[in-house]
Amino acid sequence: MQTITRAELLKAVEEVRDAGGTTTHLLHTIARMSAGPAAAPREFELESASVFDTAGFHFDCLSSGYERTTGATPYAPDATFDDLTGDDQTKVIQHVINEFGDLDEEAEEAGPIVLADHLLDGLRIARKLCEEYGEHFRPAAAKTQAALYELLLTQSVGPKLAVESIGHALLTGCCIREAVAEMDGQL
Repeated sequence: MQTITRAELLKAVEEVRDAGGTTTHLLHTIARMSAGPAAAPREFELESASVFDTAGFHFDCLSSGYERTTGATPYAPDATFDDLTGDDQTKVIQHVINEFGDLDEEAEEAGPIVLADHLLDGLRIARKLCEEYGEHFRPAAAKTQAALYELLLTQSVGPKLAVESIGHALLTGCCIREAVAEMDGQL
């Protein structure tokens, strides 16, 4: 595996998208860059499987979010990644880039809001595991949510706003900064 930054992955994905690439092409681009251009076919296969599994998880979360908010999902049960377009495609691809790309030291700094977004992603994963595999993962979800809540309190977010923002972010799939702004009436 090669070290690749999120900014490099994003640039490559945008180039492929602008050239008419499908979501599948974008995911293969991430896998190829993550595995490295000199990766053996088996290494690329494993990296591709990991990238597509991650994208599948986020696609399922996106679809579940639609079901919770509107009662239905716009995607058919047999939908593929290539059925994703617009904002939905961007959300799924961005989650995959965040998982497979390293932080760009110059462009991003690991501040409290970045940490809050990572905790939020972990909370989403823990909740998804609770849904799929039962209550065994409930303590992990509860502890992750508690850590996220405490972190928001250190950022001058009041207790009520913190709870509402976490709930809003989980429901809509947005990042924590956007959720806090929306729940605070700033957006």
